[in-house]
Amino acid sequence: MSTDRLVEYGMKEKILDAGQTMVQDRGLNAVSFQDLADAVGLSKASVFHHFKNKDALAMGLLKRCQTTYGAQYAEVLAKDLPAPKKLREIAQLFEAGLKSSELCLLGALGNGSGMLSKELQAELQSTADATIDRYKKVFEQGRREGTLTFEGSPKQAATAFLAMLQGLQVLARAQRDLAAFAKAASSYIQSITT
Repeated sequence: MSTDRLVEYGMKEKILDAGQTMVQDRGLNAVSFQDLADAVGLSKASVFHHFKNKDALAMGLLKRCQTTYGAQYAEVLAKDLPAPKKLREIAQLFEAGLKSSELCLLGALGNGSGMLSKELQAELQSTADATIDRYKKVFEQGRREGTLTFEGSPKQAATAFLAMLQGLQVLARAQRDLAAFAKAASSYIQSITT
């Protein structure tokens, strides 16, 4: 990669970093391109050079999230661990995000999904589906090995687990009690462990 392309890639990543922080803190609709420009020390026009609109910014954030968290989820799934331990490790990823003020991007973008383009809504749904599918594998494993007990299908349990983790992040942040996240997540996982 040429030096110019490396610089351009680095600037795009800085914009994504700033955008992610802002979106997780206040939602996509409350982020302006001037805010982004001020955060990274560029002109507003330079930010538009990298992302033509908020949808492009959000799409970049989702793609990066899929790569980063997708790899972390795959690592957890590949481990030779019983299902409850895998659920605990997934919860720890959310807890680490909470501690670094990085709430689930899927939840942050989903809050204003009615304002998103059809393409971005489809990408958001695809990301949610992929996440739930990964969690579903853990619930299927737990049912097979007899370590998890839950009502409904593994997909329904996985959906509820994702919603619970997202909700706990928001609640723990609102209450300014980060320890509450770990306690509640652990309590839930314990309640479905046989």
